[in-house]
Amino acid sequence: MNLLKSKLRRATAAAAGTLIGLAGVAFFASPASAHSSYVKGSAECDTTTGEWVVTWKVKTDNGNEPGAENYRFLLVDAKPTPVDGIAHTPDDADPAFPHKSNEVLVGTQRVDGHARGARLEVQVKWSDEYVQFEHQVGRVWFHGKCSKEEAPPTAKPDASLASTCDGVTVTLTNGEDAKADAEFVVEGSGGFTKNVTVKPGDEPATVEIPSEQAGKVVVTEKSADKPLVEGKWEEPKDCTPPPSGGEAEVGYEVGCDSILFGIDNSKGDEDITLALTPNKGKAVTLVAKPGETKTTEIKGQKGLIVKASINGEAQKPVNFDEEKPENCETPSTPTPTPTESTPGEGGGLPVTGPVAGSIAGGAAVLLIAGAVLFFLARRRKVKFTA
Repeated sequence: MNLLKSKLRRATAAAAGTLIGLAGVAFFASPASAHSSYVKGSAECDTTTGEWVVTWKVKTDNGNEPGAENYRFLLVDAKPTPVDGIAHTPDDADPAFPHKSNEVLVGTQRVDGHARGARLEVQVKWSDEYVQFEHQVGRVWFHGKCSKEEAPPTAKPDASLASTCDGVTVTLTNGEDAKADAEFVVEGSGGFTKNVTVKPGDEPATVEIPSEQAGKVVVTEKSADKPLVEGKWEEPKDCTPPPSGGEAEVGYEVGCDSILFGIDNSKGDEDITLALTPNKGKAVTLVAKPGETKTTEIKGQKGLIVKASINGEAQKPVNFDEEKPENCETPSTPTPTPTESTPGEGGGLPVTGPVAGSIAGGAAVLLIAGAVLFFLARRRKVKFTA
């Protein structure tokens, strides 16, 4: 037996085994590539549609390798529906590597409410040509069933303000797609408040607020958590001032024997109509045009009450018994005294001729002056702005 040869063979085999072992250790101990990626998903039920909404996140890490700043998807396999925002990168994509490394890419997947789960599988290639051969898979399991919930009926309220020369016009609407009445509260200054209900799709409702009560305007609706609109009155620039004419005056005076009514429209700018309806006697109507003055007299008698209206607006009735002067006395009827005459001579004759005409004319002037003085000085007034 050749011992030398046998020992040499053993030594050679041991050396070879050691070399192979060291090579294996070196292979398995070599550092792995720094490129990596992962997939993660989460799901929520959308009760307005009855669908599961899965949010997928894909995160990549290039390990700060030079040239691997971007990546593309060689494979994207989503089940049971596609993922919006995460898809396979076409071969002719420009740029070829559209996604940034080390950033989270988010996609959304909508799945039927009866499904049991969702799955997303991806394979990534970086811009330094490194390919992650191990596909990354994410799974999400749904718990229970996602059902659509019927929303309660709601209103679709809206409001707007517009200033006019006289105040603020509030316009209130409720959309055609509304399912409930819109219940508005319109508030102004000085205690102004008005409640308005507008049904779905109805014509807009309007509320007029006078300028003196529109220093602050707030419109609310019961289903809204804050005011729909706020504002105040602002006088428009194109407002025309009121006409410069004066006021018409209507009045009356109760005497011992009659009631005198009058209209002074000498400074007015529109017709004034005074309608008088006594409970005893005929009705009387006076019409005074701008620049005119009119009077009429109704004979007084016990129990007389005269109803009056000015341009159709009723006034307080005039009660003759209550308003006549307190110092009125019933005059006694004088006994006629026969005129003595000289036999053969006729009785007295009325005065005629120029003197009589002058007296009659003077009497007429005094009557007119007395009526005007009564009207201007002693009437009870009810004023109207023309």
